[in-house]
Amino acid sequence: MFAKRIVPLLALLAAPGIAPASAAADDFCRNGLFPKEPPFALARITDERAFFHDDIDGCPQAGDCRSRSYVIEDDVVLTGRTSGGFTCAFYPGANGGTAGWIETARLALIEHESNPALARWIGTWSVGDNPEVRFRVEGSVLHVAGEAFWPGHPDTTDWISIHVGEIAGAVSRNGLVGRYEDDNLCEIDFTLIGDYLVAGDNGNCGGANVSFSGVYRKQDR
Repeated sequence: MFAKRIVPLLALLAAPGIAPASAAADDFCRNGLFPKEPPFALARITDERAFFHDDIDGCPQAGDCRSRSYVIEDDVVLTGRTSGGFTCAFYPGANGGTAGWIETARLALIEHESNPALARWIGTWSVGDNPEVRFRVEGSVLHVAGEAFWPGHPDTTDWISIHVGEIAGAVSRNGLVGRYEDDNLCEIDFTLIGDYLVAGDNGNCGGANVSFSGVYRKQDR
């Protein structure tokens, strides 16, 4: 267990060397893209409600961009890049989660481990029941094995043709980030942050539409 300290997100963004995305940057912020856009942080909601905002038609800056989805005070979200006065955020939920732009003023960063112990990686992690990855240690080297399916796990779909992806091999660690590569040109960046494992792959880790990208929770805590 480690101490958590909350600091205003706006104050951190104003610090030297930490700059928001430019106005010309791509303003997409959605579930499928969020895990592929590190670095990530944790933040707590500081207002009674914080609404997610859309990312099309000039949003989140222009027009009526507020969606009906929101998080409440003290909820914890994963955060990514910024755009103007907004931060791309992801709230994990039972059915995957919700991503969208949240006003930065309604967020306070939570301090997290910058170099998690090797033991924190070990175990089974999943996004619902698909995909799933399992970490173990051989000697002093972290290894991962896992499977991903499309359109879903064989036990949960009646589709005749199910596309599969499989990974197995060593993971090189650098702080809270782990990197997996194999001879099939699959590449996955894992980020272990708080109780979450964020994975972003290069789209080359299995059959058509198969992806290991997502926000994982540990299953055997």
